[in-house]
Amino acid sequence: MDRRMAAGKTCFLMRAKQAEGPMKKLKMALVLILLSVVFINSSALAAEFTDNSANINNTFLPAKAGFSFLKTGYGDRSFQYEYINILGTDIVDGVKCVQIIIVRTESSEFTQAWLAQDVNGSVYLLKYWDGSESAPVVLGKDNATVLMPNSPKVGDKIFGGEATVNAVGVTVAKLTTGLGPFANCLKATETDGDIIYIAPQFGEVKKVYSSNSGWELKEIYNAKKGVIVVSIAYRVGPFGFFAHPELTKESPHAASGNYGFMD
Repeated sequence: MDRRMAAGKTCFLMRAKQAEGPMKKLKMALVLILLSVVFINSSALAAEFTDNSANINNTFLPAKAGFSFLKTGYGDRSFQYEYINILGTDIVDGVKCVQIIIVRTESSEFTQAWLAQDVNGSVYLLKYWDGSESAPVVLGKDNATVLMPNSPKVGDKIFGGEATVNAVGVTVAKLTTGLGPFANCLKATETDGDIIYIAPQFGEVKKVYSSNSGWELKEIYNAKKGVIVVSIAYRVGPFGFFAHPELTKESPHAASGNYGFMD
């Protein structure tokens, strides 16, 4: 039962105590019936996952193990990078998920997410870990958040409600990184006003902030097709940009998370 149902039940109990006369039992019975209908409907809308839930082939949020994406900043974010690495699988609340880790050099912290695709082709978030926190947050299958519907349309909420689709079938011109153009893209606005463009089979390819800056997709790596990226004497991912209070304490510079640059 979610918070709205809990709040509704609390309101019902308060009103029931205030009710008087022969109508009291009738009102209680009606409210109980309504609550039962809401509970049944919410359960029916719960995502259904199969043993193939880690095979994420959603058009706008592909997440296949072995793929990595490198994004680069422009404008005020020049020389900043975002590295997205799609790792292997893991089990969350009985559901087989794909693990994704994201590292940005601007924050020197990581974010890790556990994703699964339901029987309808929509991608859900079942667990996440903000690197600034001490432990991950488990949502589980009953409280999983929709990141990308199977066939998103104008007005749909995506990325857990953090963005709303404004247009479909958009063409994104060739990026400054040399990739593109991309056809049949989604254009969405985040809650803070930033604009993102999501291309079929690639995911987010461009982000535009309110200022003259943003992110663009720069490179795509596929280790499963024999392409292996090797960086000599340079720590990438969490090994190069992981920040933690304990590491900061032992650092003579009173900082942590810049090991990649130090290399």
